[in-house]
Amino acid sequence: MGAEQLRAILMAYKQVMEASWPSLHPEMAAAAGHWADADENALRAELAGYLREASSPITRVRIFWKLAPGFVFGGCNLPFAHDAGFPDANAVVGIDDFDARLPWTRQAAKYREDDEQVFYTGRPKLDIVERQRQSDGTIWVRAGKAPIRAASGEVLGILGMYEVVDSDVGRRMFAERLIEQ
Repeated sequence: MGAEQLRAILMAYKQVMEASWPSLHPEMAAAAGHWADADENALRAELAGYLREASSPITRVRIFWKLAPGFVFGGCNLPFAHDAGFPDANAVVGIDDFDARLPWTRQAAKYREDDEQVFYTGRPKLDIVERQRQSDGTIWVRAGKAPIRAASGEVLGILGMYEVVDSDVGRRMFAERLIEQ
């Protein structure tokens, strides 16, 4: 992963985070100003720091990104890897949602449809409330996805973030979204 791709991932991360979890990394807006001049190692370290911070026991926001054209996972944080049933983030890299080891394989077609919509339109999908199949049952999540866009404007993939919400909260949020639609 080169510097341009890291910049694009950080920008997509910033977009979703600011829309749905603005208190997660309050320093990110100021930090974004130096991304254009930062080298690959500095960008990699910054992304790793944000992923660690989001993984704290207090926030536990799950973060992942997928690269086109196959929408294979390019990376994630530890809580996402655990949701996927893997001990570490590196084990997720290179697979897609249709991999039989993932607990949400039956929802893979829906996730692929969302990913393609974000990828091909270049527009984010924010504040998605949905159920997700896990190895230990079904949970409710609040999610957001944004395109990973290179400096040239080309969309390279998508970045997603989600948090698990209480079942009652999830049902209420889902019903509110249906009424809005």
